[in-house]
Amino acid sequence: MFRSVLLMFLAAFTLTAAAQDDANQIATEALHKIAPNAKVQSVRQAPLAGFYSVVADGHPILVSSDGKYLIEGHVVDIAAKRDIMEDGLAGVRRAALAAIAADKKVTFAPPHPKHRVTVFTDVDCPYCRIFHSHIAEYNKLGIAVDYLFWPRSGLDTPSYDKAVSVWCASDRKRAFSEAKHGLDPKPAHCDNPVAHDYQLGIDLGVDGTPTIIAVNGAALNGYADPIQLLQWLSEVPGPRDGG
Repeated sequence: MFRSVLLMFLAAFTLTAAAQDDANQIATEALHKIAPNAKVQSVRQAPLAGFYSVVADGHPILVSSDGKYLIEGHVVDIAAKRDIMEDGLAGVRRAALAAIAADKKVTFAPPHPKHRVTVFTDVDCPYCRIFHSHIAEYNKLGIAVDYLFWPRSGLDTPSYDKAVSVWCASDRKRAFSEAKHGLDPKPAHCDNPVAHDYQLGIDLGVDGTPTIIAVNGAALNGYADPIQLLQWLSEVPGPRDGG
């Protein structure tokens, strides 16, 4: 009996895996006809019948299951009042951020957080500085903030160098807060995750700072004050504290 059930399970898994392989091939081939160098990050069944939800180079698109049509932009589920294009990208974000070790982030958190967000930040970004000026208030509301570096001007720039110096400082959190107040960190060099964070941001669709991402992968582009952020997090479905 057990053997029969096991064989049925394996057969079902094989069919599912085969279907996924077909979906990957169809979506990838269709996309590469338009963008030959695009990196496909995720392919899954879309809530829109006859389409796959695809994430490529940090951008969500829909590809028809026959490989003939591609949709880019907003596709809104009217009843749910949400953009289904974000579903696939949220999944990619969720998995990628969950894989980052705690010691690869700059974290400001209360003792027992109720919510957790990852914030892609630029040392020189004015709104990022405003955000961090309220860090005690976010924490008081139960929001833990994990910072990743995303120098908007790119790598090998003054903002990138400042981010590296902050990371390599003997007191990283103090150097971070001082940089957010406009004080240039003492130049320093060491092994650091800044270039990794920057590329990760691109892969996750980040195109500006601050970009705030909830545990479930939902993203909020731009500044939100403490009350606004708490309200947004309270409306986000799924896990909130990373536990």
